[in-house]
Amino acid sequence: MHNLHFLSTPVYIITMAALFRETSQLFQKYKYYLIVHLIANFISEMYVTFMWLPMIHLPYEVYKTTGWLAQLGISGIFQFEALGQFVNLIGVSILEMFYHRFKAVVVFDSQKFSSKLPFYCISIFRCFTFIHFLAFIWATIDNRTIMYQQKKKDELFVKGPDLPDEYKCYTVFIVVLEDPVFVFIVSNWAILVLLGLILIISTTVLINNFLYKARTLSDHTKKMQRMLVISLLAQVFIHGVMIAFPVSVQIYQMMFIVSNNEFGTILLFFVAYHGFFSTCAMVTFTKQIRLKALQFIRCCVRREPILLVQNNQIGASSTNIESTNNA
Repeated sequence: MHNLHFLSTPVYIITMAALFRETSQLFQKYKYYLIVHLIANFISEMYVTFMWLPMIHLPYEVYKTTGWLAQLGISGIFQFEALGQFVNLIGVSILEMFYHRFKAVVVFDSQKFSSKLPFYCISIFRCFTFIHFLAFIWATIDNRTIMYQQKKKDELFVKGPDLPDEYKCYTVFIVVLEDPVFVFIVSNWAILVLLGLILIISTTVLINNFLYKARTLSDHTKKMQRMLVISLLAQVFIHGVMIAFPVSVQIYQMMFIVSNNEFGTILLFFVAYHGFFSTCAMVTFTKQIRLKALQFIRCCVRREPILLVQNNQIGASSTNIESTNNA
């Protein structure tokens, strides 16, 4: 799972450099939203592949963590819920970018509910994100959560006595639907997803309608604004598919039997690297960032002229000869 870091880490570095080098008026403030989103993607990837590093044992809903946090003896419930916080961070960063694009493009009309809808959605989303964080803290300090985990593990070993004893460890997480805190957190996630979809759809439609009707904006400006929205939609699509698909499979295997652990490993790969592929979409669909990234790469590999001085045979004068060498 770590091999892709040899590709993803340079991409993060180049994209970050490109964002800081971008000085156009359009990106004067917006680039900092992109930087926050990029950092969230990178931190989430590092967490899953180094700190959490789970192993699964289908058809059981068990996550055996093998990363640094497991070596430190951190509880499995904390490690799993922390992943949810990173997903929330990515979600907040994306929705803040959509809301920023809405405010930057659409002229606010207080008489229309549609103009207020994005504000209501982002405000409620922020509140539920904070509630989710409080639930995360509660789940990690409430001993009853650990008791639910242990009880479920004991029942699991009755059904599957061939399971390795290490799955009884404190650092192993198992899905417990009887745990009210866990159910509350999952319900909170569902509300956040619904709010996010409403905000994304509403801002996209409102921006597109405004640009279509605007007569004072140039075609170039409209094209730039649509490009930024398309870039955001591409990033959301990648995040949605690479996170929602593993979650859907998890729900499916709770109702039916799925025992292909290799397939489960692929799903964990999706969870780990969805931020990297989203970053690639950001670079691909945003022209300014793409050009700055290419310019940065050329600066690192270009060949620059070096002046060499050669004396002539008499020694009375010299000739400058232009040579090249790697910068």
